[in-house]
Amino acid sequence: MEPIPSSPTSGPSSFFRRPASTTSVFPRPRPNAFGPVRPASLTSDATRGAADARPRADARATGDREALERRCRSSARWFFWVAALSVVNSAATVAGQPWRFVIGLAITQLSDGLALHAAYGIAMVAVVDAVVLGALALLGRFAHRGRPWAFVAGAVFYALDGLIFVVAGEWIGAAFHALVVVIALRGLAAARRLR
Repeated sequence: MEPIPSSPTSGPSSFFRRPASTTSVFPRPRPNAFGPVRPASLTSDATRGAADARPRADARATGDREALERRCRSSARWFFWVAALSVVNSAATVAGQPWRFVIGLAITQLSDGLALHAAYGIAMVAVVDAVVLGALALLGRFAHRGRPWAFVAGAVFYALDGLIFVVAGEWIGAAFHALVVVIALRGLAAARRLR
């Protein structure tokens, strides 16, 4: 930067003085000079604030609804888990294995043991399991669609099934049954709020 000669009125020359402005043939665009200018709003700030709050409330309601739908579907999946683990328990009974899943149905374990010891065989086990587990899977399907009555029927059925564990003194199985009943009731509450 060249020192600018001083004029008699401005004093001595300085290195900090800006050179005289020259007009370029290609001026730089101003940063805010691009695009159409938005017209000023005719509404007051209070009305604009209320209008901005409405989409936020709608988004919050949508988020709440999605959370309820997730809870409903998550609770309904437990019916499918119980049915699947009951099938595994029945297969273990037929195979003569001593282990069982505690979340599986006690009624199928009881009927499987009685059918095998009474010499009715695998056909009777298959029929009883198909009826009971098919009904439970059907309840799970309706519960997955958000039907409150399916959660009620499933919770009542599973609570009654848990009583078999209580009578047999299998407290771990009874505790898991109580847990799944609570999960089904949470799904019921979510399904009712979605209605």
